[in-house]
Amino acid sequence: MDELMKAIVLSNDILTVQNFKKPTTTEPGHLIVKMNSSAINSGDKFFLKHPTPPGAPKSLYDIKGVSGAGMVLQIGEGVPEEYLGKNITFYRQLKYSESVVGSWSEYAHIPFLDCAILPADADPQDYSGSMVNIITPFAFLKQIIGEGHKGIISTAGNSATGIALLGFCLTHNFPLISIVRTDEGRKELESLGAKNIIVQSDPDFSGHLSDIAQTLNATAIFDGVGGDILNKILTLIPRSSVIYTYGYVGGDVPFTFHTSILTLKNIIIRPFSNLNTETVKNPGNLEKALKEITALLHMPHFKTKIGKKFRLEEINDALTYAGGNGKKAILYHK
Repeated sequence: MDELMKAIVLSNDILTVQNFKKPTTTEPGHLIVKMNSSAINSGDKFFLKHPTPPGAPKSLYDIKGVSGAGMVLQIGEGVPEEYLGKNITFYRQLKYSESVVGSWSEYAHIPFLDCAILPADADPQDYSGSMVNIITPFAFLKQIIGEGHKGIISTAGNSATGIALLGFCLTHNFPLISIVRTDEGRKELESLGAKNIIVQSDPDFSGHLSDIAQTLNATAIFDGVGGDILNKILTLIPRSSVIYTYGYVGGDVPFTFHTSILTLKNIIIRPFSNLNTETVKNPGNLEKALKEITALLHMPHFKTKIGKKFRLEEINDALTYAGGNGKKAILYHK
């Protein structure tokens, strides 16, 4: 029984906990991780009902879960010694591998280029769903700086990704305008050092956003919401802006506009995926990025918002959990 581990798999559209052989041989460039916890992100729920994108790593035995945190038990050839025995946070979609074992299990097997080392005094659960929310704004900021943008408007506000973006912008002294839904969201971002916050319910929302966007020349729009918020800001953003679409949690309200707006203001709309950036596609850039991220993980901006904790056997209850203010269900491993 010591050679077996519990893991969650999808079979006939039903999630079950089953026993599988735990990984014992570490492939070159990989780690074996004793899992501590895994946050359930929106992407986990999406891909339970949709096919895995072409080229994305698939887990052996179809074990689910792409995010998590745990302790590195073994390292493969080519992995820096500093990883051994350390707690790490990871997102297993960053580096392609045919021998990945997913995070909804007691042990995972992943490339070290999926991981960042946690601070020595960190609780791994606080980073159990962080890496996807970290690598996305990191890669975004690198890309838009390279494209010549001077400021960002973020519709992601006080979401996990929006807060991580704030952390990176503060570190790089890069202007950021954060749009939030509520005054509570404004207070949360203020406590994390944000300066330019606009609440959607503010009576002068349009004037405030237009003025500050022009002042800061914020022509890179990171849209983590979609839907109605884009309708509200399209005519307010500076000329020659680029809208990078990343998330679609804005409900059923469609994004509707007259195409003349794009022409008159020279606005471009394009999709954004961290997997398509030079930060992630280039292994050298990715390794460098992970070292930069490791050095910043002590900042509060990169922690997972923990809601309720569930055992692996409670996966179906965990999937229905809806925490307020971005709090996530956490699968813990014992």
